[in-house]
Amino acid sequence: MSIRSLLVKLRRPGIKSGTSTDSLLLASVKVVTLASAMVNTMILSHSLSLTAYGTYAQGVLLVAVCSDGTILGMVDAVNYFFNRGGRNASAREYVRTILGLQTVIGLVTAIVLVVARGAIGGYFSNPLLEPLIVLLALRPMLTNMMSMLQVLVVSIGRARAIAVRNLAFSALKLTAVLITALVTSSIAVLFVMLLALDLASVLWFWDCFRRWQYLLLPALPRWLLVRDILAFALPMGVYVMTSSVMRQVGALVIGMYETTERYAVYANASTVLPLDVIPNSFLTVIIPIVTRYLGAGRKDLVRRLFHHYLAVGYLTTVTFCVATMVVAPEVIQVLYGARYLGGLAVFRLYLITTMVRFAGLSLILSAAGRTRTLMAVSLAAVAANIVACPAMYALLGFVGPAVASVGVNLAMTCVLLRLSLKEIDGGFASAFDARTLGRFALTAAAVALAGQGLRAVLHALGVPVLGIAVAVLCAVSAAILLLNRRSLATSLREINAMK
Repeated sequence: MSIRSLLVKLRRPGIKSGTSTDSLLLASVKVVTLASAMVNTMILSHSLSLTAYGTYAQGVLLVAVCSDGTILGMVDAVNYFFNRGGRNASAREYVRTILGLQTVIGLVTAIVLVVARGAIGGYFSNPLLEPLIVLLALRPMLTNMMSMLQVLVVSIGRARAIAVRNLAFSALKLTAVLITALVTSSIAVLFVMLLALDLASVLWFWDCFRRWQYLLLPALPRWLLVRDILAFALPMGVYVMTSSVMRQVGALVIGMYETTERYAVYANASTVLPLDVIPNSFLTVIIPIVTRYLGAGRKDLVRRLFHHYLAVGYLTTVTFCVATMVVAPEVIQVLYGARYLGGLAVFRLYLITTMVRFAGLSLILSAAGRTRTLMAVSLAAVAANIVACPAMYALLGFVGPAVASVGVNLAMTCVLLRLSLKEIDGGFASAFDARTLGRFALTAAAVALAGQGLRAVLHALGVPVLGIAVAVLCAVSAAILLLNRRSLATSLREINAMK
């Protein structure tokens, strides 16, 4: 079946749609795509040497830092101007101008990366990285374009098309990784294939929007429009950029002071696992809804939607994190190999970050136009992390940057959650149901203890590492979700009713 025929089938009459329905569709597909991404990491970690994998991870870090540093709040700007302006000519001009700005910025970034490739290789003390930067230079721009175009496709009610696209491109990326692992063992060839897939993905999103809405071409920047866009986007851009720096500063410290092999261990151990896939998929769909509600002054509806989003977040994300924490050594060996067990403490620390990061989102503040508040919070957080990471490295060594990053992340999550609730005239009582939260905490703790017992028994019986990881993960997750199934079903039903 072709992708086009599958899209037609998904849009046929009789398939019910709703916020929760589309979110769960995205979540289910995202589970598959993220599982594919984890398989990619597993294949590369097991098949490449620590030096080769460390070089690959440094390239991934470079793309992430540059894309986050040059997006400049444009994804939020696209959502803001498109959804608040409707489908009129003014909104169209704003969107075209945003794409034009990002094109210019992306090309300038690519040139800078190519010119500075020697200095970048020197920073990581890795001569293997320098020639690869030419293959990475355009990927920050393509990554940002994909993010903006995805927001537009979701905003016109085509979330299911994104689901199909994600499946197709995940399969293609897996193919690229298999070619690298089994045929070439060349990081350069892998980066060429990933660049081609990024370009194809941008063209796919662009063509979807062209067919279902209108032809969207980047426009030369006009000062009056640029002024409005930057007034909204730049504070948000500072937030995104500093948030990226805050996430990556630990890796940057390790990259400066440790070998490429040790960086490979830290890079995998500090990878935030996609255990918050379900709330993230809901977030993709509810961003335009929250923006419209706030624009109409319906804070009561935003409070209700936010309450149930948070419930879905902790009922699922914390469940998966608790299960992973129980078998953390086994998970590391399955995902990356025994060579990476030196990062066990870092891995466990970042699981704590995953448990809470869904609650520290910028959704409410950005939709309300409070981007300067986000900028102030993120600047304070990144300043704290820049100071804390080198200091904790000097004090604790390899694990120090992780301790610092997790501590700062927890503090920022609490601050953002409090400010978001204040913006919608709510409080912690309106965000969380004490009885539901308490029941969940007790059941999660009890099941985790039982999971530790199961793990010990399986080890005593000589069950392989993979079997222990799968059995305990499934048993703990299923038990916690089953004991809290009514609360989860209620929140899913309430979200689905809101459009």
